[in-house]
Amino acid sequence: MRTRNFTTFLFLIVLVLQLSVAQAATILYVPQDDRPVSLDNVVDTAEAAKLTVLTPPAELIASRDKKGDPDKLWEWVDEHAGQANALVLSGDSLIYGGLVDSRTHDFSETVLTERLARFNELRKAHPFVKVYVYSTVLRTPQGTAGGVEPAYYEQYGWNIFQLTALRDKEELEGLNKKEQELLKNNLAIIPPEALSDWMQRRQKNFAINSGLIELDRQGALDYFLLGRDDTAPYSQSHKEGRELSALAADIPQSKFQSFPGADQLGMVMLARAYNDMMSRIPIVKVQYAPGAGKDSVPSYEDQKVGQSLTAHIVAAGGIVLNNPLKPDFVVNVNTPPTGKTPEAGSAKNTTKLTPELRRFVDGIQAQVEAGQKVSVADISFANGSDNAFMTELSRRNLLDKLNSYSGWNTAGNTMGYTIGQGMLAGAADDKDRKRLLAIRYLDDWAYQANIRQELQEKIVYPNKGSLVYLNELKPLLTEQALEQERQFARQHLWLSPERVTVEFPWNRMFELNVMIAPE
Repeated sequence: MRTRNFTTFLFLIVLVLQLSVAQAATILYVPQDDRPVSLDNVVDTAEAAKLTVLTPPAELIASRDKKGDPDKLWEWVDEHAGQANALVLSGDSLIYGGLVDSRTHDFSETVLTERLARFNELRKAHPFVKVYVYSTVLRTPQGTAGGVEPAYYEQYGWNIFQLTALRDKEELEGLNKKEQELLKNNLAIIPPEALSDWMQRRQKNFAINSGLIELDRQGALDYFLLGRDDTAPYSQSHKEGRELSALAADIPQSKFQSFPGADQLGMVMLARAYNDMMSRIPIVKVQYAPGAGKDSVPSYEDQKVGQSLTAHIVAAGGIVLNNPLKPDFVVNVNTPPTGKTPEAGSAKNTTKLTPELRRFVDGIQAQVEAGQKVSVADISFANGSDNAFMTELSRRNLLDKLNSYSGWNTAGNTMGYTIGQGMLAGAADDKDRKRLLAIRYLDDWAYQANIRQELQEKIVYPNKGSLVYLNELKPLLTEQALEQERQFARQHLWLSPERVTVEFPWNRMFELNVMIAPE
């Protein structure tokens, strides 16, 4: 009896000490830009977990209409690093200015190398502060609009994608005659100066990421996370990603990880910094929906879901066990039956519930009723939630019972967010946990999967507007989005709809910033 009481006493002491560490901890965070998923949502999650977060002044951070200022960002980091227990830093911001800036800059190799060297100087100046850096392999999209790539990519992007995908495939397994002809045709279409510009910028990016890997190997970084932005099984991003991973093959997973995605990296590194400060390694159990499950290869990515999910959990500081007796939380992954992820805005995203999906929700409900902490990664569709799945969760009154939820943009973005928020949810008050859930439901399910398409059809297209420059349509779109978001909150959520406000922060349809006022 005395032994049991003493064990309980020790557990309570450890718990109190961990809470004290969390409440006293300060993280300096440099985002890749000022989009909500990069900045506000990450800071909100950290502050809900009782962390203090230092962020650079807004004028230094990249936004839709201005470049970030890497040199002034470095000055700010140097000035404030001593105030933090850990630094979570976007390499893209500190080298190029931001994520989009990494694709469009004209900095010389000399300037980039000088900025890279500052990571080593930072380590020497602050040897006892943990340094977590995340960066990206430049993306290879199939097309683009809105000025987030070099101007020529809007005209020749598809040709550049095809060309480099075929070159990647040729290197890995060879091409048939038809593919060889297609390669030649694409090469003939693309202006040589455009392809040269694109490849030279990628070579600079490759050199910088190689340098960050070396800094990680030498101990200048405590962790380096390398994302592969908008990639594909055959692509230039895939080619560079596997070459960089080969360079880092001798670095343990406790110091390096690489997987598809970009926008989730800050959240993942925040979770790792938190877990390291708390000296904890969360044990995670994973459950997949029936069908292709872990073997699914999502849109915009170049590897199977099972590989990516495990990599995300490890990068965030956790460990995956198949049948743990007491997992810290369970991640339920809603994968598509076929293994392919159509767009959430397509006609395929109905509310019709299949028997397989019903059984998957049965499992989630059983976990909740057993008192487990339950997180959900909803990746059955790209760029939004699965309507049938979410409608059933709502019907069973499970939405506010989850530990975390995500269902936006790419599969990697979704997995990284629900894992990161899931790992920090235990330190948050119940009202903050529910508020963070509500933001994701209002964004991922309400807006991305439904409202966005409706507003495009009813307002943007009839007025011959642009999806990437809302301009004069922005006030009307904001008004209509707010009305529908509040209607969604009345139907599915537990909070007063009047607490919900929205804005289009980058003047385009792609993202909506959802805000919930305090009670």
